[in-house]
This record gives sequence, structure tokens and C-alpha cells, in this order.
Amino acid sequence: MLEENHHVICAVRETSNLKWIKILPLEYRYGDLNDKNFLETAVQDVNVIVHCAGVVRAMTKDEYFRANVDNSKHLCEAIIKNSPYLKKFVFISSQAAMGPAGVDGTKKISDKANPVSDYGLSKITAEAEIKKTLSGKVPYTILRPAAIYGPRDKDIFIFFNLVHKHLRPLTLTKRFLHLVYVKDVAKIVLTCLENKKSDNNTYYLANSNVYTWSDIGSIIASSVGIKTIPLPIPDFVFKVAGLMAETISRIAKKPAVLNSQKITEMLQKYWTADTKSAENDLNLKFTSLEVASKITYNWYLENKFF
Repeated sequence: MLEENHHVICAVRETSNLKWIKILPLEYRYGDLNDKNFLETAVQDVNVIVHCAGVVRAMTKDEYFRANVDNSKHLCEAIIKNSPYLKKFVFISSQAAMGPAGVDGTKKISDKANPVSDYGLSKITAEAEIKKTLSGKVPYTILRPAAIYGPRDKDIFIFFNLVHKHLRPLTLTKRFLHLVYVKDVAKIVLTCLENKKSDNNTYYLANSNVYTWSDIGSIIASSVGIKTIPLPIPDFVFKVAGLMAETISRIAKKPAVLNSQKITEMLQKYWTADTKSAENDLNLKFTSLEVASKITYNWYLENKFF
């Protein structure tokens, strides 16, 4: 956004980690999205809003809904009250909101959503609240990225870390998924701010290539010149890991990176969908995994993630 000469305001908590952005010429508005008064202040005197705040790990369904649904609803209500002439509202939703595809492997935006986790359910419910509140008043765009990878990511990093250790993870049952490079998501957000075709539309974001776990490991390894050996992982290993993480989470009273619902999401056969509308309306070519994985791996290496 700064490179495009936008004046950028970030809503942040007093406790937010600003490590990656503190060197940038940004304006900060400090507060809490649970505070309706803060929301009313945060939305004043702006032209566009990109809503990418949310909870991706929580211990209960209520926590997901408070953070992802209630806050989104209250944010949109604050916009109608204090910034009714907003030019654009962009909401970063998730592929989890639409749920996995069926046996044909091609889920369309128009298909019925079937989230398989409380997180996914909270995101599709947030989408509905945004549409209900803003429809006919403020132009909005809803983006549903596939699994996002790139510099700074700590989730899909596990693939890169295993490749770094010369291992290539694969499930015994073939599973198919899409990926999207983080910088492509950022570019799409910028495109949506000015692109009228995106007004009041929802898009699924992903490189159209479909991968298996083994494909991903092989491509990462090939892009950085590392030889790997296959590491088959039976489904029960994931399920046991999820249950163990949940148990530790309850003891520590902190959300776990993995839990049974995350494992349920991981073990779906098809996390794939139709990418044509995003490609056509937003006029963007997605970065190939071959190119983006090399950039990402080298970033991890330079920043001592390994």
C-alpha cells in the first residue's frame, strides 16, 4: 500500500507485536476491536478499510464467534454510523468458510458452504453479517484465500522445515489442495480497492494448480536444490497429535496450534475450488509454487527459522 502511495493507518493493540512494520511510515490507532467506541474512532476519516483481523486459534466456538463474527458486525455498524461514504471495504475471509469440495474437486463460490470447523463456521457467519450490514450502502469485497504461504508464515513452514531436513511429508491417502502466495493476496487486496468489478462480490483465491502433499514437498525441494526422501504419515498420527495438543491446551488454558478440528480440516480429500472469477475479474496471474517457494525458503534461511 505504501509503495502505491497510500497513507496507511493500522488499528493495533497496545500489546501488538509491530516487529515487521515498525520501520514503515504508518499511522497507528491503538485500541481493541471488542471496544465499540474504539471501532467508531478507528473508521473515521478513511477512504477504504481492509479487515484482516481475526482469531484462527481458539479453545471454544464462542471465542471464534466473538472475535470473527461479533467484531466484524460491530465494525460494519461503526462504518455505517461514522464512515457511510467509504469507497471500499475488503474482508479477508478464508477457504475454511466455504468448506472442502466434493468428489469432483471443484467447489464454486455459488455452491452451498459446508465448513467443517468452528473457525470456518465463524468466517462464513461473519461474511453474512458483513453483507447484511453493508449491502446497498458501502461497496464490499470478500476474499477467501486458500492455504497462504510465504515469508513470516509459521504454519506451512513445517513443509519447508522438513524439506530443509531432507524429508518430504505425504499422506497415505491422496489429498488435493490449492495454495496461494502471500504477496499475491496483498496484490489482490490493492486491486480490489479500485476495481469496480469486485464490488459486492466474493472470490476464492488460489494458484489454479492442484497439489498433493508430496507434490508440495517435491516442488519446494526442487526449487532450492535439496534432495529428499518420502516421509509417509498415516492419518491416525494426525488424529493422535490433535488430541494430544488439545489436552495440553486445556491444561495450559491456551489455544493449540493443532486440535481435532484442524486435523479434520487437514484430512479432507479436496481443498480445491474454481479460481476463474478471481482470475477474470481481478486480472491477476498467481505466482507459481516453484518461484514463490524458493523466495520463501531463502527468507526462512536468511532469518534463521531453520
